[in-house]
Amino acid sequence: MALDYTETSKQIIDGVGGLDNISSATHCMTRLRLVLKDESKANDDAVRGIKGVKSVIKQGGQYQIVIGNEVSNLFKEFSKMGNFSENSAAKEPKKKGGNAVTNLFGFIAGCLTPLLPAMLGTGMVKVLLTLLTTIGLMNAAGPTYTILYSMADSFFYFLPIMLGWSIAKKTGHSVPMYMVIGAMLCYPDLISLLGGGSEVARYGVFLGQNCTYIFNFLPVVGASYTSSVLPMLLMTPVMGWAEDFADKVSPNVLKAFLKPMLFFLICTPIMLVVLGPLGAILGNVLAAGITALYTTVPWLTVPILSAAMPFIVMTGMHYALIPLAINNMAVLGYDVVVIVTMFCSNICQGAASLGVALKTKDTETKSEGIACAISAIVAGVTEPAMYGINMRFVKPMIGAVCGAGVAGLICGIFGVKGYTMGGSPSILTLINFIGGPNPYSGVIWGAIAAVAGMGVALAVTYALYKDEDAK
Repeated sequence: MALDYTETSKQIIDGVGGLDNISSATHCMTRLRLVLKDESKANDDAVRGIKGVKSVIKQGGQYQIVIGNEVSNLFKEFSKMGNFSENSAAKEPKKKGGNAVTNLFGFIAGCLTPLLPAMLGTGMVKVLLTLLTTIGLMNAAGPTYTILYSMADSFFYFLPIMLGWSIAKKTGHSVPMYMVIGAMLCYPDLISLLGGGSEVARYGVFLGQNCTYIFNFLPVVGASYTSSVLPMLLMTPVMGWAEDFADKVSPNVLKAFLKPMLFFLICTPIMLVVLGPLGAILGNVLAAGITALYTTVPWLTVPILSAAMPFIVMTGMHYALIPLAINNMAVLGYDVVVIVTMFCSNICQGAASLGVALKTKDTETKSEGIACAISAIVAGVTEPAMYGINMRFVKPMIGAVCGAGVAGLICGIFGVKGYTMGGSPSILTLINFIGGPNPYSGVIWGAIAAVAGMGVALAVTYALYKDEDAK
């Protein structure tokens, strides 16, 4: 039955302590993400019992309510009741205690979630262009390809600017000023300067790397920051402190121009001299570590991560892995750790849900299982299957994990890699695997892995699940 968005919204608001307790509200592909003033006022059990709610997750300073594919429609009604908007954000209240690692990854996930629609959309255009040029239906040197590729690649090229926007919204600081710091990293003249293209700049060597100098004495190491994520994320606490400091020391009569000027003069050298190069180094180290691990034991690395992926998704940390995938694409030209393992995991979550649908005699469970299976296998949205079926009945999750491990094993042995990012990993994103010396090898082995993994997930679930256990 269709969800009554108005009634569900009212019940959620009541369950979390009323409108007065909601500081801000946004949503991602499957979750309603609330920042509550006082989480102790929320009745978790009551919220979980609302029709349409799959689960409740408290993570990264957010009260996350898992809804599924209908969350965007629900948010339209929910936002009317509290005058929220999809782009609204409020500075989250500081939390005392808590796990530092969880809070860190929660913050990263919160910064990247608003960027997902643009990231997935432009990524799928790049995937489509790759397919069309590979099969010879489009000329890579033609104007149509150039125009469409320019649009699609612009998101990734100017990612530091996008991150400036999302970080400022997340932390409650000045959006334009943060975006300027990101734009600086993509500015053509700076790129040329750091690449050694200036005829008048003084160049030298710092820590074994070519550099130029700011203020004629601080070394600025040559590095590329387009398509990067780590430098802006590392700059987050510095930008927050710099804005607060500039605001404090600027007289009111001069604040309109003095505050932003001080902010830029503080942040620019710190970014280019310290944190920007540090981010570039960390990115290269991560890529090298992943390459070493994948080259040494690919048959073990991919299946373990594929089997573990559902539990990463449960914590909401899968969004925090996106910087890792973007970094791998920028440094290595491909990604395995995120694109391939999530592909294996997602389709097997759907297959396990389908196994329940085939085995159960309960009409409502059968209908829900089929819907959840389609969502996971075709669209790559797994949370309805995960919370609505697999975790709810436990044994289907065993099937999903076994299937993902088998699919990951095949992908690891035969070197399946993701060469483009587009769409939530699903059976439709097999075309992400086109590339490398043998362009279609990844697609073929990816398809074989998908069939094998889904077969195992469905078979194990069908053998283990019983309606009596579910009741």
